Amino acid sequence: MHPTTQALVSPAWLIGGLRNVPGYLATAQGGLTFVSDTPVFDVPLAQVTDVSWPWWWFGGGVKLTAAGQRWKVTFVRPNGMPPPNPSMLETGVGVFGLLTGTWHDLYAMRGLADVRSGRAAGKRWREVLPG
Repeated sequence: MHPTTQALVSPAWLIGGLRNVPGYLATAQGGLTFVSDTPVFDVPLAQVTDVSWPWWWFGGGVKLTAAGQRWKVTFVRPNGMPPPNPSMLETGVGVFGLLTGTWHDLYAMRGLADVRSGRAAGKRWREVLPG
């Protein structure tokens, strides 16, 4: 995928500790953004490091460092977690500010969080993330 020509947005959850955070991971124009109720990180894709795909997540999640912090991102909805609220997509932060006119497609993603779609999202993200 060429980062200046295509956008990729996926429902995702930050996992760790006792709290999982639903949101959306997006890339476009060479940037990587994760938004939840508030923006979590918004960095140039070139600044994303230490990308790894744990085998025990079966392709449905990634570990990466962005904005100086280590993140665990899964594209498969954790048990008991709600889907990300589509209103999170309207933040206008980072990559999401570039996606004007695509909201009807993004709203269709609400609830897409079963294992099959999570693994498919992971496969697409493997083509985008460095490493």
